[in-house]
Amino acid sequence: MKALLLKDWYVLRKQVWSYLLIVLVWGLIPSLTLNLLAVVYGAMIPYTAMAYDQRSRWDRFARMLPYSDRTVVLSRYALGWISLSVGAATVAICQGVLTCLPLPAKLSANLSPGFVFAALCVGCLLLDLNIPLILRYGTEKARWVAILITFLTFASVGALNGLVNDAKTVATAVLSLALTGMLALTIIATAVSILLSLKFYRENR
Repeated sequence: MKALLLKDWYVLRKQVWSYLLIVLVWGLIPSLTLNLLAVVYGAMIPYTAMAYDQRSRWDRFARMLPYSDRTVVLSRYALGWISLSVGAATVAICQGVLTCLPLPAKLSANLSPGFVFAALCVGCLLLDLNIPLILRYGTEKARWVAILITFLTFASVGALNGLVNDAKTVATAVLSLALTGMLALTIIATAVSILLSLKFYRENR
């Protein structure tokens, strides 16, 4: 799997630097919406990698290499998880630095670790949706997948923004329960998504 991820790095390295710059800027801006979007945005990176692979016929060539179907499919999820983790870590560090500096309160979005975690879960759910769809329909035949992913990304950020605002009046115990439920949902959805992705990948032989 390391070799597959390294291949993705070589293919996407220009886009990765742009992605890191965008995440860094969004993480520093005192905007709750942009901070959350910086985390969730990582769910779109595997779509770009898979689009390049299908355009260059790499997905067909990979079947001739000594990689199992499971390894190839999981490498897609691993790329998304890494992208999401980088976004979450960047936002957490940026907000932590801004909080420690003697700056006016308006220059910090006051984004708690709990909501960074919630954004991470939402990003994983988007990942669980887009990878099976791309494997089933392909990037060329299903351009609507990109539109759907983009829409869901911004919609999820809007929902998280509302959740943060509502959380100010909700007890900590209720929030902890909600985050636990979100984690459980993410784990179940990921397991189902991986099984579907394996099924679709094998059907496209």
